Amino acid sequence: MIVPSAYRGLAFAIAAVQIFLFPSTYHSIIPPVIIVIAVGIYTLVKVLYPLHWHEGDARSQVVLGLDMAICIFLLMTTGGLYSPFLPYSLAPVLTVALVVDKTLTLSIAALSLAGVVISHLANPFLPTLTGIKLFPFFLYLMAVSSTAALPYLINVNLRRRLYSEDILAERQRLSREIHDGTAQSLAALRWQVQLLRRRLTEMGIELDEAGQLEELTEKAYQDARESLELLRTYTGDGSFLPHLQGYLEHLRQDTDIDLRLDIETGELHLGASVELELLRICQEALTNIRKHAQAHHVEVKVRPVDDHLEVSITDDGCGFDAIAYYRDGAEARSHGLAVMRERAQSAGGNLVVLSQPGSGTEVKLSIPIRGRGWRR
Repeated sequence: MIVPSAYRGLAFAIAAVQIFLFPSTYHSIIPPVIIVIAVGIYTLVKVLYPLHWHEGDARSQVVLGLDMAICIFLLMTTGGLYSPFLPYSLAPVLTVALVVDKTLTLSIAALSLAGVVISHLANPFLPTLTGIKLFPFFLYLMAVSSTAALPYLINVNLRRRLYSEDILAERQRLSREIHDGTAQSLAALRWQVQLLRRRLTEMGIELDEAGQLEELTEKAYQDARESLELLRTYTGDGSFLPHLQGYLEHLRQDTDIDLRLDIETGELHLGASVELELLRICQEALTNIRKHAQAHHVEVKVRPVDDHLEVSITDDGCGFDAIAYYRDGAEARSHGLAVMRERAQSAGGNLVVLSQPGSGTEVKLSIPIRGRGWRR
């Protein structure tokens, strides 16, 4: 909200200077000192305590409506189209153009135009809009149109970034809840299972089920820890490749699988939400290999092809009959692969799994990158 706040402060300063240096341009029954002090206090409050307009809550909408009403009142009492506060009335339009959707921006721009016309016609000190007097209105029309359209031309990704930041903040909140709830419960369960197995061993009782239960709780705890680590550390700041490299290094330490990463030299910029989906898909695919594939070698390739980013994860494990798997509807019953496919679709891409029994498995992911950026 720095840009709208800076513009509002600058517009107020210009209006104040115009009022005191050129008093003939000020047409109002309200004394200049009073109007400048009142608007100065209001501007200071708006600059120091900006609302998060992009959240779209009821409070933001009410304050936005109040801001528009105040701007229209200023124009109505200080000269309409000739008011020193005419540039100031563009502040609400600039705010919504930067951080709110296009429909609301157009509505606020139209309301601002209507308010200027009404305030000019209602001012008893001024003539009506006839003849050459329409020229100032057309200037204001051009100013409102530029204010509403310019942010879309110069910063089309701002709303997307704000939305991504909200998603990341929510994931941080979820990570704290998982840590304080699920992860703590799994840690306690793991400790209880280990204690139970030791007690059984001391009693001379060996149960295979107890060992299996211990392995399951250990895997569940480690999976929860991995998810927490990703939720906590991933910021979506173009760090997809470093995080993927870090996850592969983590797997190398925990398994005997030969993991290779083949990345074409470049710097990837896809947006926080898309990069996180990519990382989650790779994590899920590699976790499936670790748990089920019985693979010795895994190769991960990341490279741009035309206007797409292609990621392939290939292993030499036991594989499965992929044709029968899809034909029999097993995909719908498999939570892991179904989630991977949903994540790929949410990122605007597609995912294909190729496999045959005894011939390993290849997971192929394609994500469009046109307009998002792959810099060599």
